[in-house]
Amino acid sequence: MSRRLVLQDFLPYLLNRAGMKIGLMFSRDVEPHGVTLPMWRVLIELWHKGDHRLGELAERTSIDLSTLSRLLVSMQRKRLVVRRRSGLDRRALSLTLTEKGLELVEEVAPYALFYEKLAMEGLSADEVTQLKHLLRKIFENLEQAGRAKAAAEKAEKKPRPRKAGARATTVA
Repeated sequence: MSRRLVLQDFLPYLLNRAGMKIGLMFSRDVEPHGVTLPMWRVLIELWHKGDHRLGELAERTSIDLSTLSRLLVSMQRKRLVVRRRSGLDRRALSLTLTEKGLELVEEVAPYALFYEKLAMEGLSADEVTQLKHLLRKIFENLEQAGRAKAAAEKAEKKPRPRKAGARATTVA
């Protein structure tokens, strides 16, 4: 294997390192408001896009469905979100911010904007636009690869059709 792989130049490491640093700094500042980073993702997504179904919200916030379900129970207890029956599908639940949730977004949003500005220090507006575009493209590439891998794994698990005229044998 080539020794050209250097940790400090490795894209996954750089992305994780930057994300962890900004996440930790932001989390420390918003903790007194009773907000965690995953809660913030839910709050800002519901604030920005309005009502969501659970699966859609999980996808948009990159939070695992079971983790999101537990998080929403906690957020409901804090009266930040409410679950309602969806108007389109009465079986589905729709999630909405409460007035308290809206107020919390207004309190915490300045911290999010501050840390984004801090992270982009020294970059031109065009560089920021390009960086965001490239990060979305990287995510799309990985999503597409993940879907392709899942489809291939699913295809491998399907029983293979028998050839015409072949007899089934039973093992006793």
